[in-house]
This record gives sequence, structure tokens and C-alpha cells, in this order.
Amino acid sequence: MPVPKANQRAVNKYKKNNYDRIEITVPKGRREIFQAHAATQNESTNAFIGRAIQEAIERDTGATEAGDIHLPPNTIKAAQEAAKAAGEAVPVFIARAVETQAKRDKTSLAMGINQATGGKLKKEA
Repeated sequence: MPVPKANQRAVNKYKKNNYDRIEITVPKGRREIFQAHAATQNESTNAFIGRAIQEAIERDTGATEAGDIHLPPNTIKAAQEAAKAAGEAVPVFIARAVETQAKRDKTSLAMGINQATGGKLKKEA
């Protein structure tokens, strides 16, 4: 059943007000590869391409979407590999890793151990 013209106009107006369009040109056959890969990730081709671009920016610059955290490229690569192995998105993996390490550090402090060096903390007089 065709979509009523009023509905289509509303959708088009929403897209115009909320999205930017980018047209890309790829060699013949690549579109099908992109679509097939996106399907294996349970996402649209558009979502896959957007995610791929965002991940490339994060990898290349060490910056998150917010742009306020910079990590060395080797750290980003290690996080990406570990996140992939864990089946998680990189931000989810990093958040979990930081939370886990913070708990370890708190336990170490409670035991009188310097979290950074592993040595005993000096007791204050």
C-alpha cells in the first residue's frame, strides 16, 4: 500500500531538519559488500558507514565523539582489539575497564598498596 503524500512530506521535513546528507561514490560491487557486512552486524548500511567513519576518526585522532579525551594510537588499537574480542563497542569496553581498574585501585589503597607501583604505601605519622 502506498504511503500517503502527507506522511512522506512529514518524513522529508523531519529528515531535512535533523540530518545532513552525504553522498559517496564507491567502485562497482563495493555497495553490495557494505550492505552484506552491515546486515551481519544487524544494522543499516547507513548506520554501518556512519559507525565506520566515527571509529576511523577516533582511531586516527584518539578523540572520542565528545572530543575531550586523547589516547595514544596504540592504546586505542588495543582497546579496539579487546572490545572486538569481548563482543563490545569500544566505549562500552573502555567504560568497563575503567570501572574495573577503579575498584582494583580502591582495594589496593585499602590494603596499603600503591596502585601505580605495587609497593607499600608509607604510613603517615
